[in-house]
Amino acid sequence: MNNKFFPANFMFIMMMFMGTIMSLSSSHWLMMWMGLELNLMGILPLMNIKSKNFEIESSMKYFIIQSMSSSLFIMSSIFMYLSSISMLSMFNYSLFSSIMNISLLIKLGSAPFHFWLPAMCKQMSWMMLFLILTWQKLAPLFMLSFINYNYVIMIMSSITSSILGSIQAINQSSLQLIMVYSSITHLGWMLSTCFLNNSLMLIYLLIYSTIILPLFISFYKNSSFFTYSLTEQNNHMNKENIFIMSLILSLSGMPPMLGFLSKLMVLNFLLKMNMILLSLLLFIGTLISLYFYLNLMMMMMIKSYFMFKTNMMNMMNMKSIMCINMFSTIIFIPMILYAMNIFHKSQSYWHIMFHFRNLISITSNLLKFNNSYSISTTSIFTKWWSIM
Repeated sequence: MNNKFFPANFMFIMMMFMGTIMSLSSSHWLMMWMGLELNLMGILPLMNIKSKNFEIESSMKYFIIQSMSSSLFIMSSIFMYLSSISMLSMFNYSLFSSIMNISLLIKLGSAPFHFWLPAMCKQMSWMMLFLILTWQKLAPLFMLSFINYNYVIMIMSSITSSILGSIQAINQSSLQLIMVYSSITHLGWMLSTCFLNNSLMLIYLLIYSTIILPLFISFYKNSSFFTYSLTEQNNHMNKENIFIMSLILSLSGMPPMLGFLSKLMVLNFLLKMNMILLSLLLFIGTLISLYFYLNLMMMMMIKSYFMFKTNMMNMMNMKSIMCINMFSTIIFIPMILYAMNIFHKSQSYWHIMFHFRNLISITSNLLKFNNSYSISTTSIFTKWWSIM
């Protein structure tokens, strides 16, 4: 298949979308299974658009895993139907419902059934990787939420995905593998709410898709496949580092960002349901994943060649950076004074206030230095050193 045959590509895209919609809108397990198969038949040709060897290998791995999980799903649903009186009493048998749960977890690539996902996605294009990590998870997640029996498997898979996905992403040099293990970690958060609140799970998936879509587009435009490519000597790429770093912070769940909102909603809901241990383990997995997110940020900040090219920065930018640092210090000084006032008496408090007044006067001098060159840098740092 080639890029020139656009009508065929459009047909396969419509098959992929219609298969997922069919699985979500049907009320019978056989129709859900047919929707999954239609989705699989639509995405497989899209994975072979350029007909390269690694694309063919990835599509074959994906076909084998999805076919095996679909076979487990339809066999378990047939055995449950034969063992019960009607469709309403299908989930009275824990063995077959557990097999159905496991088959859908294999489709999702959730831990401990996730080993096929990194091996398949490590050489995939960024846009196909986005579809695998977002759209392909929608139907199996909602089908898992329909199974109202045997929640222990989903809870254990949620905990395992959150922790194992974070640990295995450490010391990875491939950006695709880092994003795959990151999606496994976020899948743990989605699994923790899929049997409790479908709306919250959908909001989490939408926020996750919103975050990684511009990130993957940026990686695709810059042809970034490894972590060292983030530090290349490219001025246009380095100017986008602030944009990429904000997306990485949001993906890690830092408080001011959008990714923190989804995690906060899930934690609030789980704590209201008295699932304290599950919330704690998910939070520990997020803390572990914060390591490799901050590692990517440090590579873009410190190792970037653009940061060391001081001749390309004029003096006004350097003074602006100094003023921002001074103001950020002043913001935290009242909190520091309050904390120190708890442990010290009034004499030390007024001594600190005297230093605080001197610091404000130096900052005002520095602001005047931005507008005029009447005050020398040596005099400013002399005054700064005198109050230290």
